[in-house]
Amino acid sequence: MEGAAEKVKPFKFVLLSMIPFLFLSGCFGKAELEQQAYVVVLGLDKADDNLVKVTFQIANPEVGSTGGGAAPTEPPSDIISFTASDILSAKELANSVVPRRLDFGHLQTIIIGEELAKTKLFHHIIASSIVDPEMRRETNLIVSKEKASDFIHANKPKLETRPHKFYAFMKQRWRDTGFAPYSNLNRYFQRLSSELFLSIYATTDKNETVSKNEVDYEPGQIPQKSGDPVQMIGSAVFKNGKMVGSLTGKETRIALFLRHKALNHTFVESFPDPVNDKYRITLRMTKPTKTRVKINTKKTPAEVKVTIPIRLQVFSNPSLVNYPTNPANQKKLRKSIKENLEKETMDFIKRTQEEFQSEPFLWYLEARRTFWTMPDYKNYDWEKKYQTAKVDVNYDVTIESFGEQLKPADIDKPGRD
Repeated sequence: MEGAAEKVKPFKFVLLSMIPFLFLSGCFGKAELEQQAYVVVLGLDKADDNLVKVTFQIANPEVGSTGGGAAPTEPPSDIISFTASDILSAKELANSVVPRRLDFGHLQTIIIGEELAKTKLFHHIIASSIVDPEMRRETNLIVSKEKASDFIHANKPKLETRPHKFYAFMKQRWRDTGFAPYSNLNRYFQRLSSELFLSIYATTDKNETVSKNEVDYEPGQIPQKSGDPVQMIGSAVFKNGKMVGSLTGKETRIALFLRHKALNHTFVESFPDPVNDKYRITLRMTKPTKTRVKINTKKTPAEVKVTIPIRLQVFSNPSLVNYPTNPANQKKLRKSIKENLEKETMDFIKRTQEEFQSEPFLWYLEARRTFWTMPDYKNYDWEKKYQTAKVDVNYDVTIESFGEQLKPADIDKPGRD
């Protein structure tokens, strides 16, 4: 009997070791690539009777890839729209037209028409779509001035064959320039309660204006000739899930500066020349450390003290005023930039207090730390207290360099030695 038991042990071991393969080698959820239609851009527009017009931009995987030579005449994507009660029902309805199964696994961008964004319906539509596991929370949110369907049809970037690449590259540019905020579904749901949420603002319609400050534009106002039709600059402002206004590129940069921790740390911008006001000086501004925010909720009104460290590098000096070797001129330049930044910042803060009656600077996180419990913080009502808060902003400005030249070159005049 003992010998028979010893022979059974190896058999049991082999049998037990094969059980995991029953779960690891299955093909229950397999899906062939050629059977999938990958939606890379989703558009949402307002329709009648609380319905929504959903636009799908479906990528053609054979165009723009390494094997793209097999389909040289095919378009890079297909754009199709449906009117339904929500996104998921429109997705199901699309399968009556599209022969492949629609897949949101590669969805990176959602375009919202401004008309829809200004209604309560938008939040109901976007919140109900999260039940689909394919809707990822890192998906970018962009508000278009025109209808989202018109925006998607008009956006034909010349340098990018595949449509999703355009938005992927623009996402990096937003972080580099600070012209637009970094906005996605996750940040939207985080900032639904009272505080302002900033979304990327864009358009393909042009209403060109010329401003001395190259960042003081909204989308469509940039004086552009030829090139891609899309302009993305500034922010769409959301409060309680509804768009309530917009910011220029300049105001968006200020909002990012005022946050304790921001993704953008380097900007290039021009300022009036304090010695010769006919010209502007172009500088690179860097923020070496975090913005320091101190909030006193014990006082009435509440006090907010903000210190923003700024380091400056002079890039361009068209007036040829001697700043590199003249300490008096350097002092004038530093003072002028400091006063300019502080005035623009205080004007913008006043606008948020009076017009939006809330703040997009994430200061509520600092105010919340001054209370022991969440009920105490909620009873304090930071949103209401912010409207009358006394805010003091100080830019700690330091000029690091004036370029490689020690002194700006001047033109020799006839008769000069």
